[in-house]
Amino acid sequence: MQRIDLEHVTSSELEEAIAAGVTTVVLPIGSIAQHGRHLPLGTDAMIGDELGRRVADRLGAVLAPTVRVGCADQHMTFAGTLTLTRDTLRALAVEIGLSLARHGFRLIVLLPTHRGNIPATVAAVEDLNDTLDDAVAYAPVTDIDLLEYVIENASLESGVTLAQSGAHAGEWETSAMLALSPELVRRDRAETGYTGPAVNELNEDGIAIEQLSPNGVMGDPTLADADRGHGYVERLADVIASAVSVLRETEAVPA
Repeated sequence: MQRIDLEHVTSSELEEAIAAGVTTVVLPIGSIAQHGRHLPLGTDAMIGDELGRRVADRLGAVLAPTVRVGCADQHMTFAGTLTLTRDTLRALAVEIGLSLARHGFRLIVLLPTHRGNIPATVAAVEDLNDTLDDAVAYAPVTDIDLLEYVIENASLESGVTLAQSGAHAGEWETSAMLALSPELVRRDRAETGYTGPAVNELNEDGIAIEQLSPNGVMGDPTLADADRGHGYVERLADVIASAVSVLRETEAVPA
């Protein structure tokens, strides 16, 4: 079954789809934050748009509009970054989830595409599952190590190391944006950033990104390639959709 874009259908059409058994909804949670001198501020939200579309396609689900602003305090030194507190994002995700459940969705998939959003997303899922009686909230993307493993394997096949692939605005995100919106990538401004040992959860450690990388880049975007970008997004969509499918089967959650 093809995905349904919530923003593109009427209320009555959505009611008909839910009544017909389409009760899974995907909610991407992105970010507006600096991504070096070469990528747009909306990179995480744009990747959320596309990853959400591909996951919803695979699941035959409804795609809710991406939450575009997330927790990006560690990037606030750079102009244009917008940030919410963790409590605000948690409350926003919970209230959207409750709205969706009220209309009959049984499985609410929260999909953060910015690592700073993960703690708030995990907390929101816990809150929703403590509140909902006839619906389940689930966040398949809460394990940074798993995501890095997916990207690392895809990168290594092309001779790109995990450090070069990068945690922020590096090779993999730049490759993804070259695949999705090449007109928004300023390749002539791409500069290598921090390529040292992996640093997880920068905001958890209280580390502003410029302390590690003055240009705001983690990785080497000069190595980016559009074909690899397509592969990265496809692999991530496969892994995420597979995790949701397993939940549906093991927990007997309706589609």
